[in-house]
Amino acid sequence: MEYVIFLEDWILEVVIGILPFEREKRQKIKLEGEFCYFKNQGESFLDYRELREFFKEAFLNEFGLLEEALEYFSKEIPKRFSQIQSYKITITKLEIFEDCKVAMQISHKIC
Repeated sequence: MEYVIFLEDWILEVVIGILPFEREKRQKIKLEGEFCYFKNQGESFLDYRELREFFKEAFLNEFGLLEEALEYFSKEIPKRFSQIQSYKITITKLEIFEDCKVAMQISHKIC
């Protein structure tokens, strides 16, 4: 059976960016994720608590570019969550500009 776990509207305060003020103070980002996995009867399930904890711990790293964070996730998700067949992750910087938000997304074969 195919299942999809969503992480929605998750606001985190992190150090991410290359501008001097971004390195000095945490800024709010919004993380959205869609994770597709398959589970047959008797197989283990994907624990969304572990998925959430993975992202919280990952953002203890102080990423420079949004691309660096997304590349980290693309390398680590297959290693740590073998059940995940495909995913989509969006990171939105909520405070970088007064008149708009900036977002970046990475995906790997969504169900």
